[in-house]
Amino acid sequence: MGHYLVEELARETKHELVLVLRNPAKLQLAPEHMERITVIEADVKDTGAYLDKLGHIDAAILAAACWGGPDAPVVNVDTKVAITRHLAAHGGSRVFYFSSASVLDHDGSMLQAAHDLGTEYIRSKYDQVVAIESMDVDIERIGIFPTLVLGGEEGKPMSHFAKLLKEAAPWAWAASFFRADGRFHYIHTRDIARTMRILVDAKDIPGGKPARIVLGNTATSVNQFVGDFTKYRGIRNPVGIKLRDSYARVFIKLFRVQMEAWDRYCMEHRDLSFHHPVNPAVLGEEAYCSDLPSALASVGVKGKR
Repeated sequence: MGHYLVEELARETKHELVLVLRNPAKLQLAPEHMERITVIEADVKDTGAYLDKLGHIDAAILAAACWGGPDAPVVNVDTKVAITRHLAAHGGSRVFYFSSASVLDHDGSMLQAAHDLGTEYIRSKYDQVVAIESMDVDIERIGIFPTLVLGGEEGKPMSHFAKLLKEAAPWAWAASFFRADGRFHYIHTRDIARTMRILVDAKDIPGGKPARIVLGNTATSVNQFVGDFTKYRGIRNPVGIKLRDSYARVFIKLFRVQMEAWDRYCMEHRDLSFHHPVNPAVLGEEAYCSDLPSALASVGVKGKR
């Protein structure tokens, strides 16, 4: 996601950018954009190596994440709190920090199950929100909560969800025979970048206080998503078999599938929709990928006519 964020801000704004990068060689921008970019080479969790080098930052986007292990609470919580506190003490106006929509309930309130049952990553993202929102500092804090992320065009890393869809493409014919309950959102990384560019310059941040913004297109049902996916692949949807919880439990027991508590919770709570998802179209600009065919094409999943 960082690749898209930097590219969008460099190309579409006149802002000066200060980037903390572990590997500056991965930065791929046209020379004319580099004049407004300062790169600090450092590991984001090593705050002592770069905080004093940041200077005055008007708006910060804290997008780095650790997906698990002992570094998860360090990167996802401690580092974000330390940066926020530093920026508040040096005249910063606004901090955007990336969490995960998985830690929120449908109405944007905190989901206690994410803390009680979540993986290391999910728990750290929950703790991050609680820690940053409870800070007694004079700086505006905006939580950003992406839903399922699609992205990975040429020259950019591919998101986990995009990889999954590419792997599933040859099996679309099999998916067409099944039906299941569930609702969810997805959003392309380029639309995340566009949304962040709009929010960085926004006079007022939409939503209530504390500011929690869920990023996603309009919610889709599992059946609609599978139908659009198979249609894009040139497959007609036959009469389907509805997958029930009882079937899942039988398969889990029969094949001795190991499930984390969080996996089981998600299987039992399949409505992952939110009341007010935000994307560029909601904020008055055109979205890059507002439908599944355009999103699939953007990450290299081939359609069939």
